[in-house]
Amino acid sequence: MRLRLIILIMCACVCARAEQMPPKAETDSARLGALAGKPYRPPWGPLPVMRNYASFAPFLREELSSPDAGLRARSAFLLGQIGCRESSKLLARRLLDRERDARVQSGIALACLGDARGIPVCEAVLKSDLPWIRYYAAYGLWRIGTPRANRILREGLPGQGKLVSTAINGALSTRRTIPPSVRPAKSPPKLAWDDVLDAACNDFILEGDWWWHGGDYEQGIRCMEALVFLDPGDIESFGVIAWLQRSLGRESESVATLKRCIAANPKDPAAHFELGFHYMTDEKYALAEPDLRRSVELGGDHLCIRQYANCLEKLGRPREALELWSKLLAMRPNDSAARFNCDRLTKLLEDK
Repeated sequence: MRLRLIILIMCACVCARAEQMPPKAETDSARLGALAGKPYRPPWGPLPVMRNYASFAPFLREELSSPDAGLRARSAFLLGQIGCRESSKLLARRLLDRERDARVQSGIALACLGDARGIPVCEAVLKSDLPWIRYYAAYGLWRIGTPRANRILREGLPGQGKLVSTAINGALSTRRTIPPSVRPAKSPPKLAWDDVLDAACNDFILEGDWWWHGGDYEQGIRCMEALVFLDPGDIESFGVIAWLQRSLGRESESVATLKRCIAANPKDPAAHFELGFHYMTDEKYALAEPDLRRSVELGGDHLCIRQYANCLEKLGRPREALELWSKLLAMRPNDSAARFNCDRLTKLLEDK
């Protein structure tokens, strides 16, 4: 998280002159600007970043039958974003999927393709689920544009947060436009999920950065939520979501996001570290201790050990903190912070 967060902050705070921008940054900026200006895209809608990946459609259609329910759901989501209406028949079959996530994403994908068979799912989703999913449901209902879809949008407006209420109000006041259907290549390349994830997640990062520059944190969160849905192992992006939520004053949501990260990555020390570090910054040391301890137990790096040692000392447990600093010094003999804290705590304990 730290690296991506630093990049985001630097992007927001530093205005580099155009001639100093790397060629790829210039290309990405121009591409996103062009996507933002597409005549079929409403100002409140997502950038159609995935429409460039028609070659993924055959692979994703096959994955709709995967034994892995998570892959079925992710495939449905991406097919809806790519905009290949030839996928509608297969998506409609997934409305009977035994797993809810696959049914939900298939229904939203159908709606995003303008298919009214997605309406019941979108109606149900607007009453629950995470804001980013409700957002895509609202967007899909706008794509359908029937009186029934508009009624559901009006009835679903009360009680929505900023992201979804902006989408619903926009959907009710913006003229419906229909993008051309994307046609997959006749000879698609051989793909693996890593190929699809790398491309899709990179574009959601770029889109999130585009919204960030526009000052819209809510849309930035939506992009990162889509990313962690596609790749639940991306702990950095969970951390970015939590940081943005916290920046908007939504502390409880921020904590809930980091807990979702742990639930998705229970054996990854970095996931536990993120929540522990979050509590440390609030000086909630008792709350930080269990997850920092778990991050160390799971083999976390020197940053995990440092924070856990700091936490133990703040909780009035200097002897245990010294043990951790000593362990760190044994691992990293040239670590000046570890040596300093070992000497300091040794003297502190001797003086007691």
